[in-house]
Amino acid sequence: MKKLCTLWLALIPWVGYGQSASAPFGFQYSQQPAVSVDGRALLNPWVGGLNAMQFATLRLNDDNRDDLLVYDRTSRKVSTFVAIDNPTGSGIAWQYAPAYETILPALSGWVIAVDYDGDGRKDLFSLIDGNVRVYHNDSQTGKVAFSVAVSELMTQGFAGRQILYVSPADLPAILDYDDDGDIDILTFDPTGNLIAYQQNMSVERTGKKDGLDFKRPDCFYWGHFLKEFCNDFVFGIDCDGTQSGKSVPLKPATGAARPMHSGNTLAVMDTDGDGKKDLLFGAVSCPGVARLINVATNDSAARFTRFDTLFPAKNPVLFPAFAGVYSEDVDGDGVRDLLASPFVDQNDNDLYDFRASAWYYKNAGTNAKPDFQLKQKDFLQSEMVDLGENAVPALADLDGDGDMDLLVGYAGAQTTKGYRAGIWQFENKGTGQNPAFALITTDYLSLAQSLTLVNTMPTFADVDGNGSMDLIVTGTGASSLEIRLFVNAAAKGAPVQYSLPTAVRWPNPDLMQLGERLLVADLDRDGKADVLLGKNNGLIHYFRNTGTATVPVFQLQSQNFGNLPTTFYTGASSLALADLNGDQKNEFITASGDGKVKLYQFPDALTGPLTLLDSLPALGSPGLKLAAATADLDGDALPDLLLGTGGGGLRYLKNTSQKVVITGLPTETTGPWAFPNPTDRYLTIRAPHDGQVELLSLSGQVVLAGQSVKGNTEQMLDLGSLSEGTYLLRLTASGKATLVEKVVVWK
Repeated sequence: MKKLCTLWLALIPWVGYGQSASAPFGFQYSQQPAVSVDGRALLNPWVGGLNAMQFATLRLNDDNRDDLLVYDRTSRKVSTFVAIDNPTGSGIAWQYAPAYETILPALSGWVIAVDYDGDGRKDLFSLIDGNVRVYHNDSQTGKVAFSVAVSELMTQGFAGRQILYVSPADLPAILDYDDDGDIDILTFDPTGNLIAYQQNMSVERTGKKDGLDFKRPDCFYWGHFLKEFCNDFVFGIDCDGTQSGKSVPLKPATGAARPMHSGNTLAVMDTDGDGKKDLLFGAVSCPGVARLINVATNDSAARFTRFDTLFPAKNPVLFPAFAGVYSEDVDGDGVRDLLASPFVDQNDNDLYDFRASAWYYKNAGTNAKPDFQLKQKDFLQSEMVDLGENAVPALADLDGDGDMDLLVGYAGAQTTKGYRAGIWQFENKGTGQNPAFALITTDYLSLAQSLTLVNTMPTFADVDGNGSMDLIVTGTGASSLEIRLFVNAAAKGAPVQYSLPTAVRWPNPDLMQLGERLLVADLDRDGKADVLLGKNNGLIHYFRNTGTATVPVFQLQSQNFGNLPTTFYTGASSLALADLNGDQKNEFITASGDGKVKLYQFPDALTGPLTLLDSLPALGSPGLKLAAATADLDGDALPDLLLGTGGGGLRYLKNTSQKVVITGLPTETTGPWAFPNPTDRYLTIRAPHDGQVELLSLSGQVVLAGQSVKGNTEQMLDLGSLSEGTYLLRLTASGKATLVEKVVVWK
């Protein structure tokens, strides 16, 4: 009897029983569940993936070593790593330390760390509305703190005092260019074709090096060059815009239209050891990085006369377009290395491989004369689960050993057959208390080889009501969304048996669009899987299945399930149901496209509102385009949370919620309440409490519609129209345990 109850409750996970207690919810990031790829343990498996990165070193903890800040333009998120002794070799390694992420100020567009006031602590410069905001580093004795030093940087320009303009499409260089001890800025003017050298005049005007007092020197064409398109440089231009006594046509006359600003990146270093600071130039239409050679001084009189189209000369930086480079010591030898990554905010035309988009060049030379040698193209990424983009996790016991295994869908990758997506499979080779995931295959069920899908999204549900988990895979096909049901041919508890040739194409719910997320569950308790759909506009649609369990017909019941507010665009939400605190009532989890995770009380009536329980502010920003999966991975009876991100990786959040202890169920009955059993026709019911009873087949089909019963009062059901067989009699009541009793009809 108890086993039958368990089976049925698995099909209707929202049902709660016993006393409900309001308990605080909590999750904390953890790197504890081990993950291995090709037999190698990953140092930072649960970072969440990284795509288009900027790198800056600064001190986070108090161990006298610089740590690493990484800003990803695609997720608009900061990730923090601390330097540790390399556990597998010499030098240092970078250990993910997410606790610092919520302490740092809000950063956008780009971030550069430089000590502008000479106090020994690197401050942060970041984009703010076409300008620069400066955050002073107030950290003391390992306690990280920042405060706004300057909300908007100003400069003395050609037309008087004005904001120091930085295009949102550009990456400036911030350093002491003229070697006088204060910090200068090199950025691009509004045309995007000229560099505006913003000289810091603090030393000249006050004798102090800690100011931010900028002036653009009286040279319109600083560096005596201009650029317009990819590797399209014109040299030998005088400050007034003439070349060999003739006006340069690209200098706009007053009131004339300016060329459209398209996007540039800039880095500064002495690349050849001559003491003159050169420019490393990335452009939105260029796959590589150009090197411009300085033949003059490091100040307003700098002069660039030639360029190389690719840098470094050996194994040059090459992305589909728009590279940015960063000079930081990332191996702990005291010499600044070179890092390169795309400076993009999305994967245009799916051309970028965001699994290997952080190129690390070790400096085998010196800071004065660098020698950059390519070591790897997946710096940091090689130590984490990173499928490129749009990771979607799903958890189930695939091998029948009693612990949770992991499937992960993703956006896609370039293959010999084009841009395709499949599913990665990780087997849990640990235990129910200490999980350890090992990558088994990057093409589970050969989906990538056999189908033309991108943006695959797996999920599990017991669709046919036999107690074993079936697999539903959503993906974008050549012309439309495709949903496939893989019915598990194995018995409950056995290794799953899924087959692509026998997979069933499900109908797409009406109005379903690309990127929207399915939750499959029997919401109306009729034994058939219904659908909640997280929409791109932030709404949740509810579809009732009016067909059969395996051949569904989804009819729209509500376009705003739960009556959630939609004042702000959130993107499509991933949805999940799980009892997060042990109160025997499942919470409703939404993980949205804009990076918010919220917990709701699921309504007793499907037309009722979702009541917000917790918005989990302590999580900060897990990433964008989140996808949620839940399961108890560490054996504490509290479901943990896996979040897939748009960055292509996973975040593991251990459930630290206060556990509710259920001490007793006063209305629970341990004896039979339907007799005689077996019966040839009439069944007498003595329900332990008021409620509604209905009879279902073992596959979950309603064969006798529900009717009301009184507690401890005998009532009779006529089963004469039923065939011989075994059925499930279900008793439901608000606030009570759902009771299920097996009934045998024997004629």
